[in-house]
Amino acid sequence: MARLIFPEAFEDQRTLLGLIRAKHNADAGASVLTAFLAEQSINLNTDFTTGNAANTNDTNSKTFARTAESNVEQRDNKFNPVMKNTRGEVQFLKAFYKPNYHTLGDWGVTVDGVSKIVYPPKFEDRVTLVRAIKAKHDSYAGVTSPLATYLTQQAININQDASATNLSETYQTNQLDNRRDSEEETEQRDIKWNPVVKHLKDIGDFLMNLFNGSQKKLGVWGYTVDDSARAPKVVTVKLLPDSQKTVSAIVLGGTFTNTGTVPLTVYKGKTATGTSTVVNPTQKLGMNKGFSTITVVNLNTLEKGSFTVLKHQ
Repeated sequence: MARLIFPEAFEDQRTLLGLIRAKHNADAGASVLTAFLAEQSINLNTDFTTGNAANTNDTNSKTFARTAESNVEQRDNKFNPVMKNTRGEVQFLKAFYKPNYHTLGDWGVTVDGVSKIVYPPKFEDRVTLVRAIKAKHDSYAGVTSPLATYLTQQAININQDASATNLSETYQTNQLDNRRDSEEETEQRDIKWNPVVKHLKDIGDFLMNLFNGSQKKLGVWGYTVDDSARAPKVVTVKLLPDSQKTVSAIVLGGTFTNTGTVPLTVYKGKTATGTSTVVNPTQKLGMNKGFSTITVVNLNTLEKGSFTVLKHQ
């Protein structure tokens, strides 16, 4: 059974509109769409203009998203060395207080069970831990802190780490603001564009019925038609931090969607080599020619990634 594979990525939908409009205009008065467009009050030129306006929002959204990732990178560059020092400090204190491991709670450290140290996964909670350790260390006014010897031995300046933490927190605030701005631009894009998407789907359904039995003809209008025995299926793939996965049997014309919270890097083929595309959280990438097999990389060393893609069964 022939099935219409409708593109989900905004860029591919705009491309589809351009192809439909070009074919309709090329056929002039003989276009098979003329009566249908008039009946449905669809004006392809108006939709094209709307697409240009929506594209401005889409471009702004991507700019904000890239700025957010730059702030995340600067945040991590500042904070990762601090967190490395913090882990060392906690392990030293654990040995210092053995076997009274829960005394570490006075330093803001979570101890699970008898002696398992639990480091918070969220950036904000890690900042809280760093500050709690410094506050406890500073509280030993006139008395030597248990941590002092370790800091001296390891050449750790806890005040410099505090300053780096403050700066990294500023980068975190900036990236959150950038993401909100990006989401707002995406929302404005969709408000403009969603009526056009309905037009594109309605036109596709009309052409599928018009060319019943020879639906591959929709290709000249820019649509992708799948006639495999079993319907394609959207699958969800998860990526561990700092890992990659290769996915095959992808339906051309389908869409890759980043459903996680970290950017993912997508390569054509079975290896992470050659030209790549970075797909930010919530963004989509059209699986067009060359994307039947992809390799996806999660460069984030702390957080998992996930994505969905349309695959042949």
